[in-house]
Amino acid sequence: MTGAVVNTDPRGPTGYAEVRRLLSADFARVLRQTTGGKPTSRLRRLMHLTLPAMQVAIFHRVAHLLHGHGWRRCAAAVSDLSLRLTGASLHPGSPIGPGLFVPHPARIVFCGSAGIDLVLLPGTLVGPRDWVFPGAPFPADAPRLGDNAVVGAHAAVQGAVTVGAGATIGIGVCSLRDVPAGTVTMVAQRQIRSRSDVPEGGDAV
Repeated sequence: MTGAVVNTDPRGPTGYAEVRRLLSADFARVLRQTTGGKPTSRLRRLMHLTLPAMQVAIFHRVAHLLHGHGWRRCAAAVSDLSLRLTGASLHPGSPIGPGLFVPHPARIVFCGSAGIDLVLLPGTLVGPRDWVFPGAPFPADAPRLGDNAVVGAHAAVQGAVTVGAGATIGIGVCSLRDVPAGTVTMVAQRQIRSRSDVPEGGDAV
């Protein structure tokens, strides 16, 4: 996984300073994505803390800290609260680098490791082949995503696979194999023709 920056320490962040650093990077990413890098007022910047993308990051960083200190039930409770309020379920044991961005956290399930600037779009599923509850230990067969990875809407990455740095999993793709760095995985579109174009006795594709 070229260029991946993943915290592989199962304990997660060791203190509040690390959590603040991660949240600061997440907040900067949300601002950059929503404002296009244009300067904004202090009040408007603070209002970005209420965006669902930022709420997902806050819940996960707190849950990951609790999980790393062995408070798995508390971490699971925070993860469940995130699911109820935002629609995103991120396993508390998932180490995710700074710059997490979940623009529309609807029906998102994530249980894996990731580098910096991870993007999760609606309806994504990233995790091992078997379901893992938030209060359970982090599984060894979870997917590993590199820096700047993007998981498209309604896409799935399952099993002990590696997604290289800068790779994009396209819309509706189910990836069960390793994805090379810098590539885009897409579903081949079938040709759709109208009935008027189909010769008599033929079937539309």
